[in-house]
Amino acid sequence: MIRGNGNHILWWAVYIITLELLYFIFFNLKMAIVLMPVLGLLLFYLIYYKKGKPLPPLIETKTTFRQALWKQVINNLNTGVAVVDGNEKIIWKNKAFLTFFQKSGVKLTYLKDFIPMENLKSLMDKEEQEIALGNRRFSIRSVILDTKGKKPGRMLKAYYFEDITELYDLKGYMKEEETVVCYFHVDNFDEVITACSEENRPELLAKIDKTITQWVQNFNGLIKKYDNDKYLVVVSLRDFRRVEQTKFNILDAIREIKVGQVLTVTLSIGAAHGEDSLALAGKTAQNALELCLGRGGDQVVVKTQGKTYFYGGKTKEMEKYSRVRARVISHALRDLIEESDMVMVLGHLFLDMDALGASVGIVSAVKSLGKPGYIILTPEQSPSVHSLLELLLDDEEMKKNFLEETEALDRITRKTLLVVVDTHRPSLTMSLKVLEKAERVVVIDHHRRGEEFIDKALLVYLEPYASSTSEMVTELIQYMGDEIRITPLSATAMLSGIAVDTRNFAFKTGVRTFEAASFLRRAGADPTSVYKLFQEDVETVYDRAKVIKRAQEIAEHVTLSYYDEKPKNPTLAAAQAANSLIGLKGIFASFVLVPIDGGISISGRSLGNINVQRILEKLGGGGHMTLAGAQLLDMTMDDALEKVKQAVLEYMKEGETP
Repeated sequence: MIRGNGNHILWWAVYIITLELLYFIFFNLKMAIVLMPVLGLLLFYLIYYKKGKPLPPLIETKTTFRQALWKQVINNLNTGVAVVDGNEKIIWKNKAFLTFFQKSGVKLTYLKDFIPMENLKSLMDKEEQEIALGNRRFSIRSVILDTKGKKPGRMLKAYYFEDITELYDLKGYMKEEETVVCYFHVDNFDEVITACSEENRPELLAKIDKTITQWVQNFNGLIKKYDNDKYLVVVSLRDFRRVEQTKFNILDAIREIKVGQVLTVTLSIGAAHGEDSLALAGKTAQNALELCLGRGGDQVVVKTQGKTYFYGGKTKEMEKYSRVRARVISHALRDLIEESDMVMVLGHLFLDMDALGASVGIVSAVKSLGKPGYIILTPEQSPSVHSLLELLLDDEEMKKNFLEETEALDRITRKTLLVVVDTHRPSLTMSLKVLEKAERVVVIDHHRRGEEFIDKALLVYLEPYASSTSEMVTELIQYMGDEIRITPLSATAMLSGIAVDTRNFAFKTGVRTFEAASFLRRAGADPTSVYKLFQEDVETVYDRAKVIKRAQEIAEHVTLSYYDEKPKNPTLAAAQAANSLIGLKGIFASFVLVPIDGGISISGRSLGNINVQRILEKLGGGGHMTLAGAQLLDMTMDDALEKVKQAVLEYMKEGETP
């Protein structure tokens, strides 16, 4: 704006008077009349100045008018606005900002006066963020203001606070109303119906239906039975949260239904939510149920947004007396072998006697059918199979059945059948390159199914109730045909696989385990040779004694120990030490850690009271309820011990122990 002092106004007055006289005398009377108001205005300012009064604005510039206009508009916005300097000191704020944050006794001098420092630091690193302040939620956005023409080096920043509490609450409400799709499956329906007398079957069926239906209705769910042993259940996410808080006590309720003195009914549930559509949620729930059944049943698998959660799994896998599936798988496997030009067998990393014994059994069956068969081995095998491998390589005919990875990659064709034994996880196979190149794959495994799986398999034989993969292969051989012959050496290798996984027939041993052992014994398996394979030297026994001595009880009935130096056979040494620890009175589960190349290996053992599989799955491992393992790479022993302790304590807090 223009503000004049006395001299400036006087000179303007003289100039206008002179101009007025010139126009009046010489030029134009009308123009002189037009200039008279201007002359009057100048005389008015001059009189004010003479009286010592401040002069009012004469002309307001365009820039000042624009600033005043925007200031007025921003001040009346519903969005809170605060302008701060480089020290986060508030130098200007609008009405909405004051409405949001002004409270009695709270000064709004700095942002830290009402925003916690941890939120403020994270806010400074981002242009926009949602923050809960008090009982409200705000979307906060910051921009750096243009300070051109202002004081050099001064930085100003504007923060915009948008109250999104209602929108956030609405989103939460809509999320809680999301649909959760569940599939219920009675695991042993055929067995309990067969075991139940005919006159009591209607009562048993009604009891199962009533138990499941009432439980679902208690959580406002919709249930539809679509098969004798299968149910479709739909429930809101809000009610599903309550279900999760109960740890799915329907598993305990259904387990109380018994047939006779021994057989109990068990239930498996696959659930999914958070998908883009109901169709996709239904498909994901079905996959969750398949994963649940692959882990032995009697548990719940929940999939949501790429994550998987497990509940239950308290009971041991039920041995299935029906061999129908084994016979069907056996015939299908024979057809695949006969359609192939050759068969290759692939085990897992850190090969054990079960994987090697099962591989020998598959190759024996393949050769009996007139097809070439090979076992893929890496140059350096796990020391745990050295004794068995030496026994096999002493036989000239058996020695021809082994291939290294490079040779297998050169020989494999589109018609080659690859049989993966004792694992279903691609990352644990002995050769990922061979697995990726093979187009025809079969999986035979006795471990509980994990999230990672070989999806391209043409045939999958996954039976968690089986004691070992060698037992499963033995059953398959029995149904392949009378022309299948196995040598005494092959039978001994398969029997050693069963013996090592059952700890000499003491754990996870069923009727079918002994029947498989009987078949192998008739085929010429030598129990004495098997016993010699497990003989140990004095140094190994001495090292294991030191591990037992340093064992500590980290939770009730759970003990933990470790090897301070790498033994000759790390994996086998840890397994044997863990077996020794659960032989101690009052110990239900044990974990032994051992150094390996690149990290730490963990071996877990249990008597069945504690699910070591669930514990070691938290560390990226897996296995069975009573036998599991894991590996922690690039980690020190102290850090690994702490991780195992935390996993055990977390498992105990979940309340999954029976």
